[in-house]
Amino acid sequence: MGDPRYKTPPPGRNRPQAGLPYGQDVNTGWVSNIGVICKQPPFGMIKAIDLATGKTLWDRPLGTAERNGPWVLHSMLPLQIGLPNNGGVLTTQSGLAFVGATTDDYLRAIDVKTGKTLWKDELPAGGQATPMTYEVNGQQFLIIMAGGHHGMMTPEGDEVIAYALPNKA
Repeated sequence: MGDPRYKTPPPGRNRPQAGLPYGQDVNTGWVSNIGVICKQPPFGMIKAIDLATGKTLWDRPLGTAERNGPWVLHSMLPLQIGLPNNGGVLTTQSGLAFVGATTDDYLRAIDVKTGKTLWKDELPAGGQATPMTYEVNGQQFLIIMAGGHHGMMTPEGDEVIAYALPNKA
């Protein structure tokens, strides 16, 4: 039957932590009642810095309005507005940066020299995690956990997505 001190929480974000009579209601403070961000874009950025000189190589918004909009409706507009993001960037020796941290739920491959997005793929849930790479028998793979994040208001999931990277020519 369970401990009577612990009430079943209502659906939504306000859920107690396992085994405790309390939890955390995450209110980011940056979203209005209709689900839009309450500040001027860009809402999130990505930047490359030359570690030898400390100079910024490029600095640009990260994320589009495609899967964001009021009342949880996707605008489908590919505008580079920059989105709130939570997760790390994986940089490879070949000069690619992989990031899936934005609230538009895309995993992106970005050219480290130019900042240009070379490829993106829609994740089944929020990618608020740092991608990882590994090699098996000479084939390089990229993986990311698509688990979502209630505080970032991205869809929740429990999938690990793997990509086989192209072999060098």
